[in-house]
Order: sequence, then C-alpha cells, then structure tokens
Amino acid sequence: MKKFGWFLLSILPVIVFITIQFAGTVVLMVWYMIRYGVEAGAQSALDNVMAIMVLTQVMTLFVTGLWYYFGVFRQKAVRGEKEKSPFSVKSLGGIFCIAIGAQCLIGLLLLGWSVVNPEQIEVYNQMIEESGIGELTILSAIATVIMAPIGEEIVCRGLTVEYLKRTGAGFWVINVVQALLFGIMHLNLVQGAYAFLVGLICGYLVLKYKNLLASMFFHGVFNAYSAFLTPAAERLEAMNPTVFYIGCLVVGAVMFSLGIWLMKKEFLKEEDGKLPGIGIGI
Repeated sequence: MKKFGWFLLSILPVIVFITIQFAGTVVLMVWYMIRYGVEAGAQSALDNVMAIMVLTQVMTLFVTGLWYYFGVFRQKAVRGEKEKSPFSVKSLGGIFCIAIGAQCLIGLLLLGWSVVNPEQIEVYNQMIEESGIGELTILSAIATVIMAPIGEEIVCRGLTVEYLKRTGAGFWVINVVQALLFGIMHLNLVQGAYAFLVGLICGYLVLKYKNLLASMFFHGVFNAYSAFLTPAAERLEAMNPTVFYIGCLVVGAVMFSLGIWLMKKEFLKEEDGKLPGIGIGI
C-alpha cells in the first residue's frame, strides 16, 4: 500500500505543473482584460503569449523548485543519502552528441508522421506558430532553452523519478512511467509523442548519472537546436529535400551513436576506478 502511495505521489508534480501553468495563464489574461477592457485585453494577451508563458514558467519553477529542495534534496542531505555521481564536464560531450542526434532522428519521425497524418502535424504547427515558440525572440529563447529545461527536469526527472524510486520499481519501469507523464504534461498528441522519446533519454541520463544537470544539459541542447537552427534547416530542406533527409539520417545516427560510445567509455573508466553503484547498461 505504501508503494502505491509513492506511485500516486509521483503523479502529483505533473498535476501541479499543469495546474499552475493553466491557472497562471488565466489570471494573467484576466488581468489584461481588467486593465484594457475585455476585447482589447484579450488581444493584448494574445500579443504577449510568450511573456505570459515565461511568467507562468517562473511561477511553476518557484513552487516545484522549493518542493524539490525541501522534499528531496534537503531530506537526502539530512539522512546522509547523497549519491556519488560520475557526472562531470567530460560528460557534456557525449550528452551533446546524443542531443543533436536525437533532434535529427526525431525530426525524421515527425516527417514520417506528416506523411501518414498531415492534418495532425498541421494542427501542431499552427499551435506552435500561434504560441510564438516558432519565432526566435529573446523571450522564446528564454522559455525554451532556459526555463523549460530547468523547470520540466525538476518536475519529471527530479520529483517524479525520486518518488518512483521509492516504489521499488525497476530501472525501465521508472523510466517509462516518468517519460509517459512527461509526454502527457505537454497536452497535445504530437508534442507529447516526441516528448515521450525525449523523456526516455532524459530519464536514462538522470538514472545513470544520478544528477539532474545531465538531463538539464541534454534538454537545453535539444531545445536550443530547435530555437536557433530550425530556420537554417528549413532553408536546406527547401533546396533539396531528399539530400536533406538523408543527411539528417546520417548525422542523427552518427551523432547519437558517438554520444552513446562516449558515455559507455566514460562509465567503463568509472568502473575501472571502482565507483560503486554505476552500471553501463547502454
């Protein structure tokens, strides 16, 4: 029964995340309407979607950050449960390669999806355009490259993973469940589907490195690619789609494989150094 309680608690951070995001958005939209009138306020809110998004991210990070600090980090320190982590500056190279490779390969999966069901992809693209995420601005960069990697990792790979560990579940059960919750957290089918794949990688990194910074760095690089390189990628695709897709497949496979090899090599060195509790499992 206690294990089931921990499982229920593992879902709560995602519910809190969605609730704060929704409630914060509603409150800010109402504020605009009160200040400028209903019609003008609604339009003003739509014109400032990214600013609203960043503000709700700050609200969410404040609540979940305190929750993680006092509910997980500080409790572990008090109980003397601090885990030794192999994560270091040397780890960044492998994680960077995995992030770039994942971007290329997931992009090809979305391309295949657009062929099978173009309507769903069109709805998703329209949502991204209306939200302002697709347009590179200072606010969109802050929201996607800084706030999202920190806030979402604290929720799913910090709080949720920690509570799932306390259920006594195995490595892959924990990883799949938290990735599924991460996908659901995005509240739309297309983004949720690739967020699930991203969540699997982030969860794997956290469970192996025993450090949230590993998944935060991956998440930040993954989102930075979308924010800064998508326009250039679209221009290359327009020039010669076939060559572009083959290039994405080759670059994606090479970078992902290189990242895994670097990570495996790192853990093999740690094993030689007899670091306890770290498996390769790649």
